[in-house]
Amino acid sequence: MLITLAKREQIKPPILITGASGSGKTVSSIVMAKGIVDAKYPDLDDEDAWKKIAVIDTEHERSKYYADTTVANIKIGEFYHGAFEPPYTVKELEKGIQKLKEKGVEVIILDSLSHLWSGQGGIQDSVDSIQSKYPKAGFTAWGKVKPQIDELLRILTANSIFIICTARSKTGYDMEKNANGKTIPVKVGLKPEIRDGWEYEFAINFNINQDHSAEATKDNTNMFSDVAPITEATGQQIYEWSSTGIDPEEERRNLIMEVEELAQESDLQQNTLKRLTNKHGNLNDWTRQQLRAVKERLIKLGQQRKTVTPKTKPAEHKSTSLDDLLAGAK
Repeated sequence: MLITLAKREQIKPPILITGASGSGKTVSSIVMAKGIVDAKYPDLDDEDAWKKIAVIDTEHERSKYYADTTVANIKIGEFYHGAFEPPYTVKELEKGIQKLKEKGVEVIILDSLSHLWSGQGGIQDSVDSIQSKYPKAGFTAWGKVKPQIDELLRILTANSIFIICTARSKTGYDMEKNANGKTIPVKVGLKPEIRDGWEYEFAINFNINQDHSAEATKDNTNMFSDVAPITEATGQQIYEWSSTGIDPEEERRNLIMEVEELAQESDLQQNTLKRLTNKHGNLNDWTRQQLRAVKERLIKLGQQRKTVTPKTKPAEHKSTSLDDLLAGAK
């Protein structure tokens, strides 16, 4: 366990928007994404700003309906569109995200996460397929797909760009009085069609009702207490909150430089780093936690080198715990 002082860092909070069919999840996501981009690039022209946004669409390409249209007095431009067809696998999702990143996209909307759960090739479908072949598999089928679940959550919640996911909610009806005092049935969103507990993996979870107003049922930012429609201002608030603190990518670059400089101090430090990179890959692929741990190791080796007598050669430390930490570097 590496102990450090906690510091506020810039992050890209993962966002989930749930609601029944027709509640406005897709449009709300697109509008929010535009607010994020406008806040980050206030001088960017509108056409280029929309090119910073993409929708990975599992909903029969319905998000295209909104391109070059005006919805609720909001002009929506031309954004990147990824037609995600079945099978809805985690591997294919990751490929799509990488392609969009290469195009300079900085806000990706996954519309919707429900297909990665219950659609053809999704998590639940994979479990059902295993259990149909091996009826006695029971809960062991879930063990076989757990790596896919873990990888999906990693992709959605620990990314270098903003990810906004939508999820369908099962539809129910409640009886409410309208403006004339008449009691009428009103469509309401119930439980979202994703795995139980997934909504808690996101930093912000908005639930939208049929009036297109959103309630933050989970909000780590503590900014959204009112029930109100999602607007561009919502995205701007999220960006401003997320950009406060240390830039993690800048810190990672500095850590790489520091590690490389420490390795030049002695053959022992250089050989230690060489052994670790041969085993765990290039420094550019390591996390900040891994880089901090190696930096600490190289500093200790340097200190030991300075305190030993000329006849004594300091031993290279091959820490099992360090190797365990670096095992996930790739």
